[in-house]
This record gives sequence, structure tokens and C-alpha cells, in this order.
Amino acid sequence: MSIEELYSKRRQIRAAWDNEKVPPKELIYDLLKRTQNIAPSKQNLFPFKIHAFGPNNYKEKKIVEQICCLFEVGAVNNFNYNEAERDKAGESNTLPPWVLVFELRKCKPNKFIIEYGERFEGGPSTRYTQIDENKFRESSNRTLAAIEVGMFTKILAGLCLENDLAISYIKSFPEWAWKGQRNEYSKNKNNVGLSWDSLPEITEAPLLVVQIGYKADMVDPLSSTVEVDGVIYSTKGGVLIEDKPSIDTIVQFKD
Repeated sequence: MSIEELYSKRRQIRAAWDNEKVPPKELIYDLLKRTQNIAPSKQNLFPFKIHAFGPNNYKEKKIVEQICCLFEVGAVNNFNYNEAERDKAGESNTLPPWVLVFELRKCKPNKFIIEYGERFEGGPSTRYTQIDENKFRESSNRTLAAIEVGMFTKILAGLCLENDLAISYIKSFPEWAWKGQRNEYSKNKNNVGLSWDSLPEITEAPLLVVQIGYKADMVDPLSSTVEVDGVIYSTKGGVLIEDKPSIDTIVQFKD
């Protein structure tokens, strides 16, 4: 299967996870390790941390589910579905076996940075924001970390798809912004669900939530689109609701 065919298999799963068939921890660890081996990172520092919540972390995964619900209707995983809709969707299908929470991390100098500082700065290097206690939370480094998380996750997705695993990405959660003059994060609150303070493990800015598992043999009741015999339909009956812009809208050649 070509790389194009592989990635074309991915669909965003919201409420169609198979909780009877659970990927083992050893498989998830192997996929993450293989991803790190080939993922790009500036100075190979990987300025983020991954909290991996698995089958034994039901409480934490339910908290993350509610953190990612910012609106009363149409929210990710729609944790506040009314009971009739919950029964119809299947409660067990709304929670994935694995939830990964990416957060910002201050890095330790690796061999390159130590040697660079000794050769060109006469001591510990001060030019890399990923290792600087006073700078790693600032927007420039957070942007760098977010880009790297995106690249890491895309490679992880390819490895998941090779193993018939579904993978979904979530960014709808309360944001944190570093206020250096106050030396603290400004934390958005969630007026519908929970905020990140409900999960004590998260101490730095959250960057992305990723869900991994096997897809249940069912139509996802919260999906925007579904593919049937090669044709993509909206689950609400229309056709191609989530259509894409033309590539000519995105790309402008400067010749």
C-alpha cells in the first residue's frame, strides 16, 4: 500500500471506538518509540511530554473527554448527550482505549547543545529556548513545540494505520497562555465541561489530544462524514459536507 493510500484510510472517530478489542500497552509504546526515531525535532530535543492514558485510566479519560467539550451541542465526544442519544450511540463507543495528552516540556541539553556551548559560547548555551527555564513557556517556543507535535502525530498516524488502528486529533480545549510578567499561565476556563486543572498531571501548556484504538463495526453517530462504497456522505444525509478547498486556493506559485 502506498503512503497516499495509507493516509487516505484515516477518519476522525468520535463515537465508534471498539472497547472490546483493545491495543496492548506494548503496541502503543512501540508505535511511539518508532515515531520518535523518525520524527523531526529542532536539535532533536522534542520539547513536549506525552501523558498516555490507557484501558486502566477510565477516570482520567472521562476527565479529558469533558475538558474537550467546549459547547453544549456538537462538542467532541458530546459527553452531555441526552440519555436517549447516549443509549443510541452506545456509551462504550464514545471513549477510546488510549488517550494521549501532549503538553509543553522544558528540555535538558543534549550532547550537541553542550558541545555547541563549550565551543562557541564558552560555557552552557543560552540560545536555545527549549532548554531555558525563563523562555521555554514563551509563545515562540510553544509554537515550535506545537509544530513538532503535529509532525510527530502525523508520523504516528501512519504507523497506527499500518496496524489497522484508528487515530483522532482534538484541539478543542481551554488554552493556556504564558504571562511572563506575572510568571504564571493565564488559563481559559471551560463554561460547559471541565478545565485542565481537573487533571493534576498537566502542569504545562496543553498542546494536543490524540485518541487511538480500533474502530467499532458501526457508523459513527457523531461523524461529520462517512464513506460507503467509495462515496463520502454526511451522516445527516447530505453529500460531502466537509468538502475541501481547491488546491489552487491554498497554493500560489510565484513563477
